[in-house]
Amino acid sequence: MISPAQIEFGKKLLELGLSYSVNNENFYAIKRQTDGGNHVIVRLISSLPSNKQLHGSKNGNDVQAVGRFKFKFPTELVPDILVFTIPNIVNNQTEFIVIPNQEFLKRHFKINPGSIRRKRVGLVLWIMDGGCAYDATNISPEGEWFFLSEGVNGRLADGTEIDYSKYLNSWRRLIV
Repeated sequence: MISPAQIEFGKKLLELGLSYSVNNENFYAIKRQTDGGNHVIVRLISSLPSNKQLHGSKNGNDVQAVGRFKFKFPTELVPDILVFTIPNIVNNQTEFIVIPNQEFLKRHFKINPGSIRRKRVGLVLWIMDGGCAYDATNISPEGEWFFLSEGVNGRLADGTEIDYSKYLNSWRRLIV
């Protein structure tokens, strides 16, 4: 069965003038409609249901959307790009984190080195006001207050490994 996130993703690809094929495991082969050869492999990963009280802010930070993900690293087909889908009920749309696979792995293993051995990923992403997105996996209330509370000059997390803001709805990464 096709999920709403898959429908939204397919619409966006067509808007960008891209054609695609998809397999049963949400791996997409994407290319320009005018180009017969080059393509990128994209893995679409939809958020699991989340509870803002459980997975959201413990300090009253304004979190618009929470994406909760659990998945295994692929052993055969390795994607070029990962796309995480996060339902944003505040603005009634689906948000997409579009990040190159190698960049995600570098960030994730730096923060969570134990997941290399388990070959599993547990990830919580927060979408906040102003087009900001952060990895909030295992963040403590103190860490949230220190890194994610907005101050005069922004958030301390800005520009660090947990800052995913530049990947939020970054569709240009899919254009081959």
